[in-house]
Amino acid sequence: MRIRTSSASPGRPAASLDRDARDLLLTSATELFAERGVAATTFSTIATRAGLTPAMLHYYFQDREQLLDAVVEERLAPMIARVWGPVEADGDPAVLIRGVVTRLLLGIEQMPWIPATWMREILNEGGLLRTRMLRRLPFDKIRIVGAAIAGGQADHKVNPTLDPLLTVFSALGLVMLHMATVNIWAEMFGRKPLNHDAVGRHITGLLMDGLRHSPKPARKSSRRKP
Repeated sequence: MRIRTSSASPGRPAASLDRDARDLLLTSATELFAERGVAATTFSTIATRAGLTPAMLHYYFQDREQLLDAVVEERLAPMIARVWGPVEADGDPAVLIRGVVTRLLLGIEQMPWIPATWMREILNEGGLLRTRMLRRLPFDKIRIVGAAIAGGQADHKVNPTLDPLLTVFSALGLVMLHMATVNIWAEMFGRKPLNHDAVGRHITGLLMDGLRHSPKPARKSSRRKP
């Protein structure tokens, strides 16, 4: 991608390409964060990945803090809003969990860098995106799902040994862990990596039924005894 610059403002892109260049730099940054981690990713490597100049990157983002803010605000926060936005009170707990898992997997399909970055930079206590993301987690929506699970327990429809809120984080953790390692274990065991639909079925099946197999009751014969 070639960007024409003005001699009066080195690194400044032509207005018509302004947004494309910025998006390209953000995309390159997120990919490198997943591969190397935030601390090991320099402005120079981001610019090289994008095929642009470090001056171009500094034009859009004065320093790393401003770049990290943009990654969270423009890439991670909108994805979280799409995942949790449809969650409403008084929903069936199984339907709510399945919806969250499905939408999260869809977001990861569109932005495959998310699981590795989430594990390294958000779950890790020293992660450089941790504080930014914790401020943006939809705790009200998480409580809604937890309350639905607790309600299901009170109605004797949900396993009473589960901790409602921990169950929500178990679902999220399984998605991130499986998608961050799906290629690794597939290679180790000589298997084809599962697609997103298969991973979603596995996670929801594990959460809903665990390892216990509940066979369907045998159909009653319509024949009358002689």
